[in-house]
Amino acid sequence: MFTKILTKLGFTKEETSWILYDVGNSAQVLTTCTVIFPLLIAKITPGDSSVYVGWANAIYAIILALISPVLGTMADYKDKKMRMFKFFLYMGIFGGFALALPFIDYKMALLVFVIAMLGYNGSIIFYDAFIVDVCDDERVDKVSAAGYAWGYIGSVLPFLIFVISFAAVTLFGDKVTGDLVIGSFTLTYRMACGITMGLAVLWWWIYSRPMLKNVKQKNYHEPVPHVIKESFAHLWHTFRDVKKNKNIFLFCISYFFYIDCVNTVIKMAVSLATEMGITDTMSLVVVIFINIIACPFSILFGKLVGNFGSKKMIYAGIIGYIGVVGCGAMIQSNPSFIWLVALLVGMFQGGIQSVSRSYFAKLIPDKADSNEFFGFFSVFSKFSAILGPIAVSIIIMITGETRYGILGLIPMMVLGMIFLMFVKDPESEQKFRKKKKV
Repeated sequence: MFTKILTKLGFTKEETSWILYDVGNSAQVLTTCTVIFPLLIAKITPGDSSVYVGWANAIYAIILALISPVLGTMADYKDKKMRMFKFFLYMGIFGGFALALPFIDYKMALLVFVIAMLGYNGSIIFYDAFIVDVCDDERVDKVSAAGYAWGYIGSVLPFLIFVISFAAVTLFGDKVTGDLVIGSFTLTYRMACGITMGLAVLWWWIYSRPMLKNVKQKNYHEPVPHVIKESFAHLWHTFRDVKKNKNIFLFCISYFFYIDCVNTVIKMAVSLATEMGITDTMSLVVVIFINIIACPFSILFGKLVGNFGSKKMIYAGIIGYIGVVGCGAMIQSNPSFIWLVALLVGMFQGGIQSVSRSYFAKLIPDKADSNEFFGFFSVFSKFSAILGPIAVSIIIMITGETRYGILGLIPMMVLGMIFLMFVKDPESEQKFRKKKKV
């Protein structure tokens, strides 16, 4: 279904296959990472569940941040990118299925969650880097935005089916245990969570197949006898020439700060909302609402880049997320603010992510080094994913107030905006604006 629609919209086979991977993995992010796993942990974990989720996210992010540059540099050599993509893809898939097992305790669940997220986020490093192999700078904004937009559609539609078992125990199950008795069969809360997460992983695997089949590495360095040794040497050379690549590193620092807020909201929103009195059912409805809103706004962001440029649209996303954080802190005293937060997240989440990815791709001077630079891009993204959850968790532990933890994200958004001011636009955007003036 998705393939035919994307083809009719003018996307090539390679672009369509690349976009479909977002359709697949977005269902896993929405179903498992954003909704079911945090709710499951809240049910089976003693104490403050959001702290456990925060530390689990921080642990896998630290591991990825440390290995991403080396993996990215290794993948720049011929035929390496797809191999590494497959390795992390299957790690994420097997970890996702293990997470769905109904008999593991909360400690094992947290460990498996770290492994599954290592696989998922590791595959995204190489997936993002493949964008320079499926399209050029003229189409990168459109393709990147389409990835996020169709990812939202491809996550919310199956989610409505996957979540049936979970919705059944939530709405009709025992108020204490959450179990639902159907004749002689008992659908437990834990079993319902496992079914929902398992179906999401299956969907992810199905929609990863076109990417594996049709997308090829076109930009690369020729193979060398000692790949690991050469990768470290190339990595050192890049660090040594920071001044030469100053523009890219400035953007990465900016990205580090502002994407921190976006990642933290994605990963901890349900846990934080639950602690502020939002019910499981309301959380499900809000998440669905966000994904419906996010699809058209992701496409809109991609189009508005052509009129205003990438930097201005990123500024708009940062300001939007400052609004998200401010309104989010008010949910505890006024639960109706959850809808304003949902609207703002839907408007700006996909847009700021897609424009950041495509803008970074334009900044890369040599596309053969795309994996190396996207490895750095991932480092700053993952370290931001460490800082945000840790900051929120520590502030909550000190103050005992969830709303104060949320407000701790605002300074990082402001710093991201300041560093972005010093980034010079790539030639492709400079030339475009000159044409507009004429």
